[in-house]
Amino acid sequence: MRRTTGLASVSVAALLLALGGCAADPERTDLKSITSNLTPELQATAERPVDIDVNWAVNADQDLRGAWNDLGRFWLTNRPRSLSNYPIMSTGGNR
Repeated sequence: MRRTTGLASVSVAALLLALGGCAADPERTDLKSITSNLTPELQATAERPVDIDVNWAVNADQDLRGAWNDLGRFWLTNRPRSLSNYPIMSTGGNR
């Protein structure tokens, strides 16, 4: 009895899914919708929104690294001190 009840439940669920079908297409394909926005995936002339976000992130990262470089020059930490009369070989990779 339990097996037939389970089989009936699965059959009813499959029937409801088959009769329900798929949801309507969220992208409208009528002429007015298409001609109102011919390039829906582009935000700028040749870039998608994700491309613009990546450009913003790269620029922000470069600006932040440049600010740290500027602070290093301001606080004079961008190169080693020259307190000795003798040349000291740089071992930290700084020039």
